[in-house]
Amino acid sequence: MNLMIKILIISYSPLNSDPRVIRQIKALSNYYRIYTAGYTPVSDNSIVNYNIYFPLEQKNNFLLIKIARRLKKYYNCYSSLLKRNFSNELSTILNINEISSQSIIDPNIIIANDWNGLYMASELKKIKNWNCKIYFDAHEYAPKELDSSLKWRLFQKRKIIWALRKCRDDISIMSTVCEGIAREYEKFFGFPHDFVKVITNASEYNTDLRPTEINNDVIRLIHHGGASKVRKLELMVKMMKHLNRSRYELTFMLVKDKPDYYDYLVRISHKYRNIKFIAPVHFENITKTLNNYDIGLFLILPEHYNYKHCLPNKLFEFIQARLAIAIGPSVEMAKIVNDYKLGVVSKNFSPKSLARRIMQLTPEKIMKYKSNSNKNARYLSAEENIIKIRSIIDELAGV
Repeated sequence: MNLMIKILIISYSPLNSDPRVIRQIKALSNYYRIYTAGYTPVSDNSIVNYNIYFPLEQKNNFLLIKIARRLKKYYNCYSSLLKRNFSNELSTILNINEISSQSIIDPNIIIANDWNGLYMASELKKIKNWNCKIYFDAHEYAPKELDSSLKWRLFQKRKIIWALRKCRDDISIMSTVCEGIAREYEKFFGFPHDFVKVITNASEYNTDLRPTEINNDVIRLIHHGGASKVRKLELMVKMMKHLNRSRYELTFMLVKDKPDYYDYLVRISHKYRNIKFIAPVHFENITKTLNNYDIGLFLILPEHYNYKHCLPNKLFEFIQARLAIAIGPSVEMAKIVNDYKLGVVSKNFSPKSLARRIMQLTPEKIMKYKSNSNKNARYLSAEENIIKIRSIIDELAGV
């Protein structure tokens, strides 16, 4: 342990439930002195957390959008409006004064999560004249559409791009969730090849689980995560009409991010007696619960860059649960599933195509894929990423 090296981890996601940030804390807390800055407390009470405010809706945003639309052919004017609004947000959203009043520690390294964490890290470094290095964990690709709304496209997207470019020279090292996004960020920033490291969303290695046997020839599929409308989970409901109802059973274990959408999924599933909904479990019990099933299911349309290149927590949780996997042809997920022979990938993103691939699976094939998940669970776990994170921090700390 080197308590002389102080690390500040900044994130606008929940510090007590974001798996990626939690893994950063766990990877480093026994080796360095860790501090966090966020709008939620951390799970570890021994870590000092500096409160920041969650980004609230600015009252003048809609007015700015109207003005920007009229001035869109005058880009310099538009850019000036964005900068001015972001400066206003710095004092209200990032709440520098609040942090100052808590006598925030002078860190050696800042781990900045997402674009807004990077902007905050860059501003704190400048305002407080800190001689520190910034490790930017970008998570996904922020400059591409995350939201199809007019407001996002006209205002938020340009703000994100402006902030990222403004902070470029403050980045000492950088990581993201997959190869495709890493290479795209290198193009965006003009960084050399392999400058951006890949830290996947792999979950912790579970030493206690083994593949479960198929029960009475009923193939049990499961999908878990948030009930997010933009992910169009109804596609997996529609898939079930192509599968034998007495042979296949689908269970959804969903967090009610959007209660109306969750209720919609329940409603359209009523006509299928082989679709069930169960309550979500605590983060630490996810893989143990998934282990009772046979196939982890995920079908997501590549409607924007991040969905095309998604490599989510759930894929790695399927692996730790020792499941076979059935997915659409999402680039990054398909590579892992095919390389390690963990399951099947449909020819296209239609529910019928994925159903056809699932119907080709015999119980013997499913058990073989489960066995491959078990065999590769250690290598495809967070343990490998923890080593990478520590190596990055050791390099920055000069250890």
